[in-house]
Formats: sequence, structure tokens, C-alpha cells
Amino acid sequence: MKKITAPRIPDGDLTVYPNDTYFIEDVGEVSEKIFRKTTMTGEIFEHFHLETILFDGCIFDSVSLVSANLTDIVFKNCDLSNLDLMGAIIHRVRFENCKLIGVNFSDATLRNCVFVDCYADYVAFRYANLKWVAFEMGAYTNSDFSGAQLVDTYLERLDLNKAQFLNCALNGIDLSSCTFESITAMPQDLKGVSIDFSHAPALMPLFGIRVK
Repeated sequence: MKKITAPRIPDGDLTVYPNDTYFIEDVGEVSEKIFRKTTMTGEIFEHFHLETILFDGCIFDSVSLVSANLTDIVFKNCDLSNLDLMGAIIHRVRFENCKLIGVNFSDATLRNCVFVDCYADYVAFRYANLKWVAFEMGAYTNSDFSGAQLVDTYLERLDLNKAQFLNCALNGIDLSSCTFESITAMPQDLKGVSIDFSHAPALMPLFGIRVK
């Protein structure tokens, strides 16, 4: 496994935002700050830039980050549910113990990203481009990876029940530590995937196999 580059956040050199609400305006960029238990609100226009930020215990309320650029960010204990990151460029970003229900990563580009112990049911990575990305623990039921490109991407100890991988080549992907009763994929999508013996009953129907 390639060592994924962590977010570059300097110790002690960031401005701590003192209030519990931050209204994001169309200023184009927010950088070099620490937000703790802050509600982030206000529409963000396309191509917004976020860089070198720690979000700790924050809530994103009705915020859009379509086609945004996120670099050197840590989201820790945050609620990002239904956040729209469609087409975003996401580099050196860590999501730790976050709620990512319904987050839209469709068409996004992710590099050197880590997702740890996140609750991400219904998250969408449709047609996203992932390279050097690790998913470690967490719930990804009903997630959608259809059409995504997964290069040097690691899925470990995830609940992937009812996940969709249509037109997503899983060659070289190891799902053996993950759990699922069913997933949606075509037989050609599963070529070269590594699974656990317990996954066989869930995958055999995809190949038209019935056990009597």
C-alpha cells in the first residue's frame, strides 16, 4: 500500500475562528483557519477554494461546493450530510469520524485522501476519479461508485451492503475485509477483485449461478 500523503497543516500557525456560525460569502477563498463546533452556512459559488483548514465538530448547513478546490483539509467529527462536491478537486484531505450521508462526490477528482470511520450511507462517487485514496471502516450502504475510476484505492472493513459498482472496474481492489449481503455490478466489473469466501452467495447471482 502506497503511503498516502497527509494534509499539510502547520502546528500553531492557524487562526482560530471564535464564533459558532460562519457565513460563507462569495469571496473566493477561505484558508489557514481552525473552525471548532462551527456551523458553516451560506451558498458557496462554483470554483471556491478551501486550503489549510481544520474543521473540528463542524456542521455544513445548505452549503454547495460544486467544482471547488479543497487542499490540505482535515474534517474531524463533522456533519457534511448532503454536501454537494460535484466536480471538486480534493487533494490531501482527511475525513475522520464524519457524517457523509448523501454527500455528492460525483465527477470529483480525489488524490491522497483518507476516510476513517465515517457514516456515509447514500454517498455518491459516480464517475469520480480516485487515486491514492483509502477508506478505513465505516458504513457505505447504498453508496454509488458507478463509473468511478479506482486506482491505488483501498477499501477496508466497510459496510458496502447494496453498494453500486456498475461500470466501475474493481480489478486489483480487495473487498475481503468488507461486509455486504448484496451489491450491484456486472460480471466484467468484478474481474480481478479479491473477496472473502463469505461473499460468494452475494456475488453468484450476478453470474446467473443458483445453488440448490
